Amino acid sequence: MLSKWLTSLEENGVKVETVIEKTELVEGDILNGSVYVTSLTEDEEDKIDYISLLVLCEELDGEFSIIGKHSFQLVGGIRSKDGEIIPFEIIPDERWVCGKDEQLIFQTTVVFLDGVEIEEKGVITYSAME
Repeated sequence: MLSKWLTSLEENGVKVETVIEKTELVEGDILNGSVYVTSLTEDEEDKIDYISLLVLCEELDGEFSIIGKHSFQLVGGIRSKDGEIIPFEIIPDERWVCGKDEQLIFQTTVVFLDGVEIEEKGVITYSAME
């Protein structure tokens, strides 16, 4: 079992890392982790409009449906060598139990003020108690 999972996105002089504490969840668990935002340049202007965290069910035909979400805007600028840590929790429900040919996807999306949007996905699991 993976104890932690990390995605890392870099764009516009900003690095956004998402760490999930536990990727193999069972009924009663909460999906939690932190988003770390760091500026890679000396430019102190606000660059990020918002960050969106989604839990998606990927169906056999490749279609995605949103079954969990959390989003936030950053308050204030990010300064060089400093960062912002944003903890999050998403509470699973019965929709998180995927069928045999489906899988759960966790997606981090960063939307910048200039309209650029980047995302990264990874697989997580959720099992209901029987």
